[in-house]
Amino acid sequence: MFKSISIRIITVSLFGAILLVGCSKDDAEDQTVGAGILVSEASILQYVPADSPYVIANIEPLPDALLDKFEPKFDEVLQSYDALLREIVKVAEQEAAAEGDDSADMEKVSAVVDGLSSLMSLEGMRGAGFSRDSTGVFYGVGLLPVLRVTVSDGALVDAALTRIEEEAGEQMAVATIGDSSFRYVEADKAKILIATYEDQVVITLVPASFDDAQVGQILGLTLPEKNIAEAGVLQRIAGEYGYTSHFVGFIDIEKIVGTFFGGASGTDVALLDLAGDEKPELSDVCKAEITALAGTVPRIVMGYKAINEDYMESQAVIELRNDIAAGLANLPAAVPGLGGDQGGLMSFGLSLDVMEARNFYEARLDALEADPFECEEFAEFQAGIAASRAALQQPVPPMVYDFKGFLTVINDIEGLDLATNTPPTSVDGRVLLAMDNAPALLALGAMFSPELAGLSIEPDGKPVPFQLPQSQPVLESVHVALTDEAVAMSFGAGAEQELDGMLSADTGEAGTFMSFSMDASRYYAFIGEAMMLAEQDEENPMPPEFQAALNDIMVTFSDFYDRMSADIRFTERGIEIDSTITLKD
Repeated sequence: MFKSISIRIITVSLFGAILLVGCSKDDAEDQTVGAGILVSEASILQYVPADSPYVIANIEPLPDALLDKFEPKFDEVLQSYDALLREIVKVAEQEAAAEGDDSADMEKVSAVVDGLSSLMSLEGMRGAGFSRDSTGVFYGVGLLPVLRVTVSDGALVDAALTRIEEEAGEQMAVATIGDSSFRYVEADKAKILIATYEDQVVITLVPASFDDAQVGQILGLTLPEKNIAEAGVLQRIAGEYGYTSHFVGFIDIEKIVGTFFGGASGTDVALLDLAGDEKPELSDVCKAEITALAGTVPRIVMGYKAINEDYMESQAVIELRNDIAAGLANLPAAVPGLGGDQGGLMSFGLSLDVMEARNFYEARLDALEADPFECEEFAEFQAGIAASRAALQQPVPPMVYDFKGFLTVINDIEGLDLATNTPPTSVDGRVLLAMDNAPALLALGAMFSPELAGLSIEPDGKPVPFQLPQSQPVLESVHVALTDEAVAMSFGAGAEQELDGMLSADTGEAGTFMSFSMDASRYYAFIGEAMMLAEQDEENPMPPEFQAALNDIMVTFSDFYDRMSADIRFTERGIEIDSTITLKD
């Protein structure tokens, strides 16, 4: 038990080093950073095979000004994680004692956590070799995962691991290949390896059956015949999508699925053999059809588009087959103001051309009828096509096809008290509903609402007071404004002044399907408060110290982040998710 748990704790900590400690540059590196580093074979990309099915690379150090803001907060987060680890161990010790289990294993795990405590600070991480100059890459040698991180001195990492082993009173096994040694832990039919070199740390998992040549290949003792920098894979992604080399990556779904269903070679053969009898037995037809399905979503790419001490812009793109992407691109409709950060406490909006959505769905049904699945695993799904076709023939009110989307903006919520379970006393904000014939929607509503029936309003965009007794006192000073393409409602004193701008706002970037934004500072503070006030589960109570540590982490985030926003767009490339995080001064 000790070896299994302790190695996971150590591994998580080393992953955390690259994520939390960050990386920066010194003057000597200025000539190598930038887009060109993605094709530099002098970087750690030289260890990444050109045909790797997934790569997430942090090759260019983050800006110094950003890390100057990050590090004090990360130091607080690391200390809170230390408290969390200790509470987890304490709870596990109590459970072991209650069940009469041998406490020796838990004592060793507790000792490991004590050893890790020295790493739970920036100073501790620096002392263990993880510096502001550290960079890293997570990639696959075939399907096998490898994390490779640069460090200031591998001997410092080795010394930190040795101290943890001494605290636990037990050492990990050590193996040697040529002049290189590495630690490892047996985990069923696999081994988790931790290797420290002069300026790098490598963490990976390999089948226990691997020989020295195969292990050496995974650890990078034998370089790949062609590496990803030489092939220019990341450089092309960065160029096509406008990513910086601070962070860029991809997941090749088509290649991964192909490996599972007939394309395994090299190290992947031994990896898949670990599944043994648990591997599903599929016909050749199923394998071919599943592989073809992967071609509809061949790859996911991701990266930073901009990053500095004020904000971070990132993107993930789910690339789609051309016909699927073209069909989805027709689904978004024009909704005024949709997209970007709307300000206030939070906002959420969506656009959808219902008729285009119907056409897209019908086209998919046509394709499945013209070329049905023959795989037995899809028989039930294929049999449901007729029912789906029949559902399309059901009558739909014409007004449904007039719908184009909505946008909701909440400026503020007052009176909400989690401690006393008190609901809000007031909500200020506005809501917009986009329609092809908005006046007809109000006319329909007037048939069921006396308040709407008594409303004298013209489609000129001017706000009109609206009495809504059932919503008082939470929603006060309600106003409604109307145009031919949208109806908007505001609630809260003075909120009606924003209706004109809401109705006349630009429809945003083409293809925006969904958008949200929020006050990240208030959000994390709210989550922290909710954690402190969460009702205890009698079977799995949460210790107060554990709640306090979680709250501390949320408070730290609330002190650092300002706002967050994200837009999901359908484009000719696929589904694009653009995110922006702004930071406090």
